[in-house]
Amino acid sequence: MPELSVLVFASLAVFLGALVQGSLGVGLALVSAPVVQIAAPSLMPGSLLLVAAVLAALGAVREISHTDWYGVSWAMAGRIVGTVAASYVILVVSVSTLDLLSAGITLGVVSLLAFDPARLPRNRGTLIASGAVAGLTGTTSSIGGPFIALVYHREPGPTVRGTLSVFYTAGTLLSLGSLTVVGRLPGNQLAFGAMLLPAVVAGFALSGPVRRRVDGGGRMRGAVLVLAVVAALVLLVRGLAAI
Repeated sequence: MPELSVLVFASLAVFLGALVQGSLGVGLALVSAPVVQIAAPSLMPGSLLLVAAVLAALGAVREISHTDWYGVSWAMAGRIVGTVAASYVILVVSVSTLDLLSAGITLGVVSLLAFDPARLPRNRGTLIASGAVAGLTGTTSSIGGPFIALVYHREPGPTVRGTLSVFYTAGTLLSLGSLTVVGRLPGNQLAFGAMLLPAVVAGFALSGPVRRRVDGGGRMRGAVLVLAVVAALVLLVRGLAAI
């Protein structure tokens, strides 16, 4: 098991990530994945996928009444395809290559949306495509949230959080099952993830006041776009550093 210092830093990162995701519907992996990857790379991605599944379930329970079930169904269809592909891709393609590809796609989409928000409509095609990319990158690196979040960037906060929470709950469980099937989910990753759960619950519990501020004044769209850019930069730096 990791040293106490690793657990403390990882717990702090997960706490902050849970606070952000509880407020915006996305952000856990963005905040915590780089820290865990650096501190304990052998414990990724399984530990963070377990944490993400629990946090998403908490969010789904809180705002499930606002869920866009039509969107979830098509996005999950894409997620299944992306997760199955990831089970193969993770064996033949380096994670750094996937990080760079994901960063490029995200920055391209954000650039379009910054100048013309209508350029990314929420329809069957975009839902399937974003779900597939989320399944691929979420399984290989645990960072898959920004893609599906961008499709919902114009929606009210409760709709974004409720929909993404349901999508992430099903998606992360699917990714964990996929990694188990291909023998890439050792028990120590799950054990470490379980040790991080108190930090998840604490961050989620404190996200209420922040959530209400984000919902006011139309701040949700800007917050989602900013998080997507930061996620792309994290993936870009991580990908370049691994080359």
